[in-house]
Amino acid sequence: MPNRQRKGIWNRINRHLNHFIFGVGAIIGGLYVWFHQGYLDDPRVTPPPPPPHFEQVFFGFADDWWFALLLISSGTAILVGILFCRRGLRDWGMVALSPALGSLTVAFMVRDLLDGRFNLTWVFALITFALLIGTLMRGDRHES
Repeated sequence: MPNRQRKGIWNRINRHLNHFIFGVGAIIGGLYVWFHQGYLDDPRVTPPPPPPHFEQVFFGFADDWWFALLLISSGTAILVGILFCRRGLRDWGMVALSPALGSLTVAFMVRDLLDGRFNLTWVFALITFALLIGTLMRGDRHES
């Protein structure tokens, strides 16, 4: 790869750094869920007794294959949009990632506050969700 192309890629990543971080983070999270499906059912993560039915409804999706696929596809769309200067694809990926992060926030908040299974996941998911919404509302300094 010529030096000029490499410099262009780094410039695009730098111009859209927030988006890039969300894209990479979504892919990493999606791959983790993909390779650890059902991790919330593990007694090391969710000690007995098993969660009540309403709790399963609220957070049962968080370790399913389709949720992992949503994270991976959103993250990939964001990264492809950045690397190939496709603003619509980048923004679509961010918008698709929003409900995933919002639902994680609600799911783990319910798990922590209503069931008493101490977990800070919902706090970090809420912070990430707020930053994602802020990035979507603000846009980029260097729209292209």
